Amino acid sequence: MLSEWIRFISSILFIPISDDLLVIRQISSWLREDQALLLIFLSVWSACFVCFNLFYGIPRIFRELPVFQRLLTNKHLAKAEVILQEKGTVAIAMSFFLPGIRRPIHYMAGLLAYPFRPYVLVTLAGTGVYALLWTVLVNRLGAYGLLNRFSVWWATHGGVLLLPGLLALGLFLVWFFWDRIRDRFVRK
Repeated sequence: MLSEWIRFISSILFIPISDDLLVIRQISSWLREDQALLLIFLSVWSACFVCFNLFYGIPRIFRELPVFQRLLTNKHLAKAEVILQEKGTVAIAMSFFLPGIRRPIHYMAGLLAYPFRPYVLVTLAGTGVYALLWTVLVNRLGAYGLLNRFSVWWATHGGVLLLPGLLALGLFLVWFFWDRIRDRFVRK
């Protein structure tokens, strides 16, 4: 199980897909191997805690490099740093439950030097709740066979939903940024 735990951490760190999918897959794998539910929860919790601390720590180290010091003098990053200092705890805690911004929040917390002690405490609590919810959910859904049914349904219908979804997202982004697009390509 230790080698699977290390492989799980490396997959979260280096595979650029949703952490949720990786967690679901790993919990399902451990459930098929008849691992104890408490051991699965503790393994997922500790792996997520290690990964998100690395997501925080690596940019924190890069912050000290002269190249990044020059980039961090930007007025927008200074404003982001002030906002993160004021509302960072809530942002970090909520990021565990908002796919797509989970990793960037932690990267920015490290890059903008969010204090270490509050970060670790919020991350410990957030990863605990995150791991507990996924462990219980996958265990319950797996017990009723819903997870397998959803996997089969997604494999057959996911592409049909993905293409219109991406098209709708693209159209929304063009509509939202239309003024900037027009100003960029049309010279006044």
